[in-house]
Amino acid sequence: MASVACVGMTVHDRILSVPSLPTQATKLYASAVSEAGGGPAATAAVAIAALRGQARLFGRVGADDTGAVIRAELARYGVDVAGVAELAGAQSAWSAVAVDPAGERLILNFPGRGLQVEPAWLDPAGIGACGAVLVDMGWPLGASRALAIARERGIPSVLDADLGPLPEAAALIGQAEHVVFSEPALRHHSGEADPAEGLRALRARLPRAVLGVTTGPDGYLWLEGNEPHRLAPPRVTVVDTLGAGDVFHGAYALALAEGASVAAAARFAVAAATLKCTRPGGRAGVPSRPEVEGLLAQPW
Repeated sequence: MASVACVGMTVHDRILSVPSLPTQATKLYASAVSEAGGGPAATAAVAIAALRGQARLFGRVGADDTGAVIRAELARYGVDVAGVAELAGAQSAWSAVAVDPAGERLILNFPGRGLQVEPAWLDPAGIGACGAVLVDMGWPLGASRALAIARERGIPSVLDADLGPLPEAAALIGQAEHVVFSEPALRHHSGEADPAEGLRALRARLPRAVLGVTTGPDGYLWLEGNEPHRLAPPRVTVVDTLGAGDVFHGAYALALAEGASVAAAARFAVAAATLKCTRPGGRAGVPSRPEVEGLLAQPW
């Protein structure tokens, strides 16, 4: 069983089903509500566990009720939470998520308070024993340390490069072996509207990294060296896109930990994220390994 060290943000989500996403200040009435854990690295860890990998999560929560709920839920999904510290006096992160009938979402996130601390409890031996390292941009101090360990040990590393509230997190882009952007983050960092041009614009700054961008219904685009590659997903009926990007990153990192090529890891990740979009919920919609392998066996 391949293992992945996941480092970053842990959140508790309150998810509301709404008739449409707002375009102006208003009051919306939800038809349903549910609660679930969120956060890029944490949800990626859940995906890794569901896909028959070993997920070790390193992060931090407040020593509060929300933090206890976060840790307990992750453990139920099979994630190793020994590396998730409870910090006295800190507040755990949480989000309110509105999802419309088309599966699109609006997220309001409170990133927590008192959580940006030095990663004194990160275990270099434990991280170094994993087959890959996956980090998000929610805890730059921890992510930077984990990426340094990965470089020292020759372990593949993946950065979930998304927009976030911490400007210092941008420095992580130059530290990972695989940098996978969201489209908004790629536009922000490259200054280019077109995803392919955005990746090319960043190549000079990141000459050795594998650069990629998730493009929603258009799939995944990446550069190996200067060679562009594009992988379109199979056509499905989208129910809920919540967590799809996190599932992609988790599946991609797991495939690398298993020794897959970049192209094979991308196809595995696109298949996992596509299946996630066909079912409701973030973590509740994560597919199993047999489901992903079944989709991979089909032509698309």
